[in-house]
Parts: sequence; C-alpha cells; structure tokens
Amino acid sequence: MIVLENVLLAFQSLKSNPLRSILTLIGIAVGIGAVMYVVALGEVTQRSINERLESLGSNVLQIRPGYSRMHGVRTGENVVNLTWEDALLIERESKVITRVVPTFSTQVVSEFEGKNWSTRVTGTLPEYQSVNNEKAIEGRFFTQDEVDRRARVCLLGATVHEKLFEGKSPVGESILINSSRFTVIGLLGAKGETWQNPDDQIFIPLTTAQERIAGVDHLSSILAQMRSADDNDEALFDIESILRRSHRLRADQENDFQVRRQDLFLSTIQETNQEIADFIIVIALVSLVVGGIGIANVMLVSVTERTREIGIRRATGAQRAHILTQFLVEAATLGIIGGVLGIVGGMVFNTLYIGEGLILSADWILYSFCICAGIGTVAGIYPAMRAAKENIIEALRYE
Repeated sequence: MIVLENVLLAFQSLKSNPLRSILTLIGIAVGIGAVMYVVALGEVTQRSINERLESLGSNVLQIRPGYSRMHGVRTGENVVNLTWEDALLIERESKVITRVVPTFSTQVVSEFEGKNWSTRVTGTLPEYQSVNNEKAIEGRFFTQDEVDRRARVCLLGATVHEKLFEGKSPVGESILINSSRFTVIGLLGAKGETWQNPDDQIFIPLTTAQERIAGVDHLSSILAQMRSADDNDEALFDIESILRRSHRLRADQENDFQVRRQDLFLSTIQETNQEIADFIIVIALVSLVVGGIGIANVMLVSVTERTREIGIRRATGAQRAHILTQFLVEAATLGIIGGVLGIVGGMVFNTLYIGEGLILSADWILYSFCICAGIGTVAGIYPAMRAAKENIIEALRYE
C-alpha cells in the first residue's frame, strides 16, 4: 500500500509540473528508443549475414589465380594459370576435398526485347548448385549432357531477371548474350549482396562459356568442397602442394594462386558489425545517463519546492525512511514511464523504417525496464537522501 501511495504521489508531482516532466521523460525515452533501434537493427543484420553465409556453401574453398608481377612489383592483373586439369588433380589426389567445381567468368551484355543489361556470365558444371547452394526457383539447372554439347542454355540471377524481364517468368524465353542466342531454362533465387552481387550474373555450361563466349581454355576459379570445416588446414596444404607441383614452381618462388574461404569475408563483416553495434549501444547508454542526470535535476528542484510539505509530513509522524522511499519511487516512476515511451517509440520506429517492430525479445524489453528503473532510482538517491535529512523546524519555516 505504501508503494502504491508513493506511486500516486509521483503522478501528482508529474502533473503539477507537466512541461518539466515531459522534457525529462523525452530524455529517457530517446535514450531507450535508440537502444531498442540498435538492438533490432543488429538482429536484422545478423539474420541477413547468417542467411548469406549459409547461401555461400558450406566448407568451400575458392582457388583463384594469383597476381602478375613486373620487376618484382605486383600488378592488379591476374595471371592465367588455372586449368581444368588443375581441378581434376586436386579432386583426385586430396583425401579431404570431396568435390571440385571449375568456373569461368567474364563480363557480357545481355539483351531481351529491346532491354539490355551489362552483367557477368559464369560458366560452370551441374555440381555447382550443390557446392554453392544455388537453387532454381523456376525451371532447372543445366545437365552434364548440355555441358558436353556446349549447349546455349542459361539460368538467370535475380538481378538480371528483374532488369530484363521486370518480374515476368523468363523460363523458355530466348535472350542474347554477346549477340549469341541462349534459351533460359531456369531462374535462381536471390542471395543478396556480398563483396560482389551474386544475383547479378548468368550461369551457363562451362564449355559454352570457354569456347562459345570467350574462346579460352583457362579458368577464373576453382571451388573445392571439404569434408568438414575441421579439414581446412589439411585442404590448404593439399591444394598448395598439388598446384605448386602442377605449375612447376621452384622452392624460392611464391604461389601463383590464392586460396580463401568463401565465408571469411562475411565473417569479418559480421564481427565488424557487432563491434559497431556495441559502440552505438554505448552511445545510446550515454544518452540514458544524460536522461538520468535530468531526473536527478528534476528531483532536486522538486525537493526544494516541496520542503514545507516534507516538514509537515515529518511533523505528523512520517519517518525519514518514508520520505526517502517517496522520492526514490517518484524518481523510479519517471524512469519507467520514460522507458515505456522509449520502447513503444522504438518499436514504432523499427516498424516504419526496418519493418521489424516485433523482433525484440522479451528479455530485451525486461532489460529496458530494469535499466530505466535503475537509472531513475540511482538518479533519485541523492535528492531523496537530501529530502530525508531535512530539519523539521527549518522545513516548516520554509516559504
């Protein structure tokens, strides 16, 4: 009952100075709303990165040509040294690499009914879809027979599909790739951007890309799928040993190829995003501290304004503990009300701007209540102690 009475007194105090109370509540609400927004945005980003990590394929190493050198200085151009034979050697000789998929990529211009789009064409094998988690949401992937025949068939990435077909089904239609006619046999699901946009490309059989499009016999990359992530070191050793022997590199020569985990880049982004999110949360918490200072200021002013009231309560039997509790509850009430406004405002803001208004867990909402109540209580300790220590006679004489 005493707590309820103090809460009612707190609301009466808020109503007696509405403008001052509103400004104080805004300080707390903005701080907690900022925390809610950062947490929600962090959850959305984390979910997106996890989906992209899964879409890159599990336990996959990407082997790419190294950079050429001029007078000992590395240039920006890749050397032409990866071949289909390299891919077969790795698959045949390594015990930890279960599947190898060669690819060749080049820039092309695609056309359909007067619309054109500059994109990347990637030639590969049917196994690419399982190694790199590519899924046709319409139609199918090309077959080994179509690879052997250098067939003019293709699958479109989501970006190319949007640019050329504007949402219409492309399966069965014919498009031009560098003026050569191809039949669309499938449409791939969207993956989202990483270090490059995997949706902005067209997939065709490897032999078609090498012989009909580019007229080359080398590869752009080789994808090597390991048995598990634990085999990473052994797989790297096998690849280095096999390719150095295949490319006849001397012991004093550097590798003319590079190997990297496909998910390494996004993992780095994931760590960086977490660090940025933590930093922003710290900034938001600083704003909460500022809001707490505002509560302390309001409570000090309230103690001064209500000195005579405190004296009357003490004279009629109220103990110092009662006065202390009254002002602590009042300060905590300010913090909690500001927190509720911040949580609601943060959820509304999330819904309008990132579409994830209800992504926050019950734990975070509970933490927010505790933070706000804690800030209000801490901010009210000094004013409450000051009120409790007021001399009864001096308080009654205060005008």
